[in-house]
Amino acid sequence: MMRLFFVMFIGFFVFLSACSSIGTGVEVFTPSDLGENGFPSFSKGTVLSGSKVIPHDDEQYIIRAGDQLSIKFFFNPELNEENLIVRPDGRISLQLVHEIEAANLTAPQLTSLLEKQYSGQVKTPEIAVIVRSVKELPTVYIDGQVESPGVFEIVGSLNVLQVVALAHGFDEDTAKKSEVIVIRRDQQGHSFVIKLDLTAALSGKDLSQNIQLLPNDFVHVPRAFF
Repeated sequence: MMRLFFVMFIGFFVFLSACSSIGTGVEVFTPSDLGENGFPSFSKGTVLSGSKVIPHDDEQYIIRAGDQLSIKFFFNPELNEENLIVRPDGRISLQLVHEIEAANLTAPQLTSLLEKQYSGQVKTPEIAVIVRSVKELPTVYIDGQVESPGVFEIVGSLNVLQVVALAHGFDEDTAKKSEVIVIRRDQQGHSFVIKLDLTAALSGKDLSQNIQLLPNDFVHVPRAFF
């Protein structure tokens, strides 16, 4: 929970900084200006979700696809595996026992499973499983006139109206849906603003306004002043 509020604070600071720079360095675009990669013509960058290299000694951590493991055999070092990536199907491939389901287990649980699997293969199957790095799902941020501002993971793909739905919808009394903005930064460090008319998207008049989000996008729904 503390991490959530910290990320929201950082995101909001970035948002304020970008808004203060519009017209003095940060360009404003519309969906029609964007290429297939989600960036305007000035940017050729791509956003990579990457993995966070943090050794995990937390025995409660649940291994996921994309995590990087090391498997140590104390009395059979020839079986050691370094930088073993958990495949998208949740499995890893090891010598002698071949396919093992690693996802959804903790490191101690996987250790116990491997020791059982190797009990008939080696004389003393004393094993350690180390989570070397974890695959972090990319996230987006939304604030402003929505019911539950926050940080949300991109699983597969996520568009602007979907993240609004995850935030429990617009505040119907105050949200200015016709001037929603997305702040985006590419790999070259360019920051820019995408201005969206979600009223047109919701009415079906212009579905292109409901753009696909990229990792670390910041969505802001402004207040309507009557």
